[in-house]
Amino acid sequence: MRPSVGALLVFVLAACGSSGGQGSTAPTRPLPSWSGRAADLFDDVIEPAAVGMDYQKSYIPKADPQLRERAQVSDAVLRVKVATVTAKKDGPESTYQLGLHTVEKLNAKNDPGPDFTVAITKASESHGIMKSFENRLVGYNFVAFVREFVRPDGDREVHFHLAPDTKDVKLAVGDALLLGELK
Repeated sequence: MRPSVGALLVFVLAACGSSGGQGSTAPTRPLPSWSGRAADLFDDVIEPAAVGMDYQKSYIPKADPQLRERAQVSDAVLRVKVATVTAKKDGPESTYQLGLHTVEKLNAKNDPGPDFTVAITKASESHGIMKSFENRLVGYNFVAFVREFVRPDGDREVHFHLAPDTKDVKLAVGDALLLGELK
C-alpha cells in the first residue's frame, strides 16, 4: 500500500520543522537589554501572594498598573507549573533554577516552549521565598510573564515575573491585552 500525497506532505513538513516557531532555525529578532523599565517589569520575582504570603490581602491584580504593562509587553503570558527546583551554590548563597512547564497560553507572541527554565539569584527580592520554600514549590502553579533579553555578551536570557494563578489575575491579564489591542 502506497502512502497518499497528503501523508507524505505531512511527513515532510514534520521532518523539516516549521520556520514560524522559536528555535535554532528560527530567525533571530532584535532584543532589548535587561535594564531600566524592562528590569523593573521582568524582575525575576515571585509575588508573595502567589505563595500565600500576602497576609494583608493587598494584592489586587486589576489595580496593578505593572501587571497591565507586563501583559502588554511580554513575549508570553503563561499559566505554568513548577516542575523542578534546583539550588546551585554560588559562594555562601544559592542561585535557584525553576523548571517551568506551560499549562496554558494566555498570550504567546514569542513562546519560550512547553518547558523552560528561569533563575532566581541572590539579587532577587524573591531569594528569601526560595530559601523558605525551595523544593516545596514543585507543583505550584503561577501566571508567568516572560520576556527574552540580550546580554552584553550577545547571548539571550529570559527574565520573568510570577503572579498568583487565580481567576482575578487571568481576568486582569485578559483586560490588559484587550486594552493593548485598542491602542
